[in-house]
Amino acid sequence: MSVDRDSSAVSIHRHFDCAFPELWLSVTAPESISAWFTPCARGSDGRYRLRFTEDSGESYVKHATVLRYRRGEDAGEYRFLLEDPGHHDSVVEVSVSGAPGGAVLTLRHLDPPAELADGYARGWADYLDSLERHLAASRQDAIRRPEGGR
Repeated sequence: MSVDRDSSAVSIHRHFDCAFPELWLSVTAPESISAWFTPCARGSDGRYRLRFTEDSGESYVKHATVLRYRRGEDAGEYRFLLEDPGHHDSVVEVSVSGAPGGAVLTLRHLDPPAELADGYARGWADYLDSLERHLAASRQDAIRRPEGGR
């Protein structure tokens, strides 16, 4: 995994040991996002509601509005506006593509609030570690399931 941060963006490029469809589902379906990221639900207004809870127990909500979504047979991308209470909104771009031995995810958080940029860089890296653990656990569950079982 590579994490880059400059004054205008946080960028992460990471290879995952799974096929494109599995990674794509994990980063686009609210129930999958909830399993590795934070509770996520799509509201009637089309915005996604993300609830974060601090170690102290304090929680807060951020909203994400999808601005662009495109998926092909072995690649996809989406872009969303992240509404962060008390800070200016920013844009996050996610692209996923098939690659030898798995799939690659590239995440770019554009123009994050300056006072939060270092935290976003660490946070995105930590969440993608969580995604890797989630995918590995899913593979182990699939191995343990009997043929044809669910």
